[in-house]
Amino acid sequence: MSAPDIRKDVETAVKALARLQGRTLPIKAGNRALALTRKRFTDGGFDGKKWQEPYRRRLSFDGTEGRNRTLLSGNNHLRDSTYAKAYPGKVYIRNQVEYGAMHNYGGSITVTAKMKRYFWYRYIQIVGSKGNAVHKPVPSRLQFTRKGRLSRNRRNQSLSREAEFWRNMALKRAGSMIRIPRRRFMGPDRNMEKEIRTVIDKELTNFIKKYGTYFTGSR
Repeated sequence: MSAPDIRKDVETAVKALARLQGRTLPIKAGNRALALTRKRFTDGGFDGKKWQEPYRRRLSFDGTEGRNRTLLSGNNHLRDSTYAKAYPGKVYIRNQVEYGAMHNYGGSITVTAKMKRYFWYRYIQIVGSKGNAVHKPVPSRLQFTRKGRLSRNRRNQSLSREAEFWRNMALKRAGSMIRIPRRRFMGPDRNMEKEIRTVIDKELTNFIKKYGTYFTGSR
């Protein structure tokens, strides 16, 4: 093989290696890391450890609110707001939802007057209200017998637990604290590190198969 051919082959391989390191690997590793991060919402845990279930599930709230998995809602905003951003030689997995960090690291939030009003609103939406000159009456979601007694069906039991929860929250003193347990969904774990290593090894193997002969002279 002539010297000019060797130089050209080496330049081709070097450019391919730069593309692999600067673009291909960050994108493929990022896509895999993103998929694994979002999968944690389906699995309901991190690194093999289950998240603490929210009260809405532990108390079996009525409807989809009580059935949705931990950190998931009707629109799955927190999960779907997680994204990958690739740069030359690196990739970041990000989530900029305002309350995301609180769930990921855990912590405490302060009860405010506005929060208390919301808690009372949720309570009234279940038990109902007669209304007044300012507010319209709100029909109760609870079911009653013909004699006006509360039915003892499963839905009423669920709604009663939910109403009691919101009432207790509404009775909290403004300035008191609500603890938010840590439910980590961001960051690497043992499985992610293994999966990313597999992605990298596969791409390096493919690169060596395609360009390795340029350096050994066996092409």
